[in-house]
Amino acid sequence: MNSTASSEAPVTALELSRRLEAGALVTLFWLTVQRHLRARRLIILCVLYLLPTGFALFALGMNPNFPRSSLEFALIFMFIPHALVPLTALLYASGMIQDELEEQTLTYLLVRPLPRWGIYLSKFLATLLVTGLLSAIFTYVTFSAIYFGQEGFWTEILPRTAAITAGLFSLSLLGYCALFGWLSLLVRRSFILGVAYMIIFEGVIANIDFAVRKITVMYYFRVLAERWLGMNRPEWSLNLTGAPSAAECVWTLVTASLVFLALSIVSFTSREWRVKTPEGS
Repeated sequence: MNSTASSEAPVTALELSRRLEAGALVTLFWLTVQRHLRARRLIILCVLYLLPTGFALFALGMNPNFPRSSLEFALIFMFIPHALVPLTALLYASGMIQDELEEQTLTYLLVRPLPRWGIYLSKFLATLLVTGLLSAIFTYVTFSAIYFGQEGFWTEILPRTAAITAGLFSLSLLGYCALFGWLSLLVRRSFILGVAYMIIFEGVIANIDFAVRKITVMYYFRVLAERWLGMNRPEWSLNLTGAPSAAECVWTLVTASLVFLALSIVSFTSREWRVKTPEGS
């Protein structure tokens, strides 16, 4: 009998190269996650994220009848999205490349046979994962501190309200990380510029009932909170009749984030990096 030829096609060098490349990028992704989890900024942010929980427990301890809806609005829908979410994105996104430069490890990434766009994208996705999990965990912790033991805590607050809120924070982080990552490639002191952006645009302009606030992440966060959670807060001065739909808000934030991400990748891949080696060359 004639022996049958194998039906499997041989693996080409190009296919093998792509597999190795994909595996290396996945490894870089997890190394970036580990780097973020070991960074000192994580401890600082955890302490800051515990402030709303601590204040809620203190307020309810002093007055068990303190309006929980007021605590929810002030701590979860004002303090966290105005201060903690953009600060989290700024600290992590601005350090994606700058940390590699300061620790003199960017050289080892650039000399490897990896596409530069893949390097930046892997680090961006890792940053988005860590920041999203960080905000989500403490969102649930704060909701628990405010509503634990109350009616609907297990059936409405945690499975729906907290989940939607955590999703809104993650969507905001997508926009902030893309923006601050791009700024970190343009200017050296991106942290100062990022803080100025947070104060002027997200802190001031977002509160002015004017068309220019539609360029802020906060505006779309509030519109989505109104539509999905029925916040109905007069402090936000939102007219939902003329506001974009929920789908339009999501589409706008995702599109803007992809634009800034594309700009960052172009800047990272086209820039000539002058880095130091351990030998000082």
